[in-house]
Amino acid sequence: MRVFSWNVANRVKKQPLQLDALLARNPDLIGLQEVTLKTSRLWTEGLREAGYAHIVSTFETSPNPDDLVGPRRYGLLVASRWPIEILDQQGLEMPWMERLLSVLVHSPGLDFEFHTAHIPPGASHDWLKIETFEGIYNFLAHASDIQRILCGDFNSPKQELKDGRTVMWGQDLLGNGEINNNDEDRWQAGERSVIRGLAEYGLPDVYRELNGWEGKDFSFVITKKGKITSQRRFDHIFASKKLNPVNCRYLHEVRDNWLSDHSAIEADFLL
Repeated sequence: MRVFSWNVANRVKKQPLQLDALLARNPDLIGLQEVTLKTSRLWTEGLREAGYAHIVSTFETSPNPDDLVGPRRYGLLVASRWPIEILDQQGLEMPWMERLLSVLVHSPGLDFEFHTAHIPPGASHDWLKIETFEGIYNFLAHASDIQRILCGDFNSPKQELKDGRTVMWGQDLLGNGEINNNDEDRWQAGERSVIRGLAEYGLPDVYRELNGWEGKDFSFVITKKGKITSQRRFDHIFASKKLNPVNCRYLHEVRDNWLSDHSAIEADFLL
């Protein structure tokens, strides 16, 4: 089984090229972030023509679709080769509920949960970012007999070190190698709760599980005056080990070709 996750950055004119790039990877299960009402219709049409009969977006699941405008115009979309069932999100508490889309996938011989998320960036949304992290963590931080996958754009962490330490936003890596806390503890704890904390509940980071801490890959690049100033690994797939992940990689060609400002991430599982 191949899982494909991508922040498509609300590209309307390039959506057909995005679709072609996605279909070239032949995924079985897809999680997209930053779709809008308009592009979700384009994605649904294109994916159905390509054989993905089971598609749902937050524009359909939201109890208040009229709220999904302005800063809340970005939604999520899930597409699957196998039947899916929208999961009840009772117990999920966060300001923008549409930032997590949850389904139960009925694959041949195995049912499992699939969640895709988009965490608002802190630079433009302040504590909304942490409230979203906290909501997702509280919703998923429990033992589960059903195998689970969580993917999406998490706008975190700030930096990862070879020794396994993770630097969150609000922290700095000092010259002596220590990590300095420059923000309120709740901010760092909120980011860490999902990025590292869900591993305790059966949702470890698939990329790190397979590539260790020597891996230096990334999914988002910050440039200044045409020069790269930093590379961030913002996009993740977390999954139950019993789903047997065997590969996890970032697809930089979609970003290099200006199809999005994010690289896609995909993982292969031997169910």
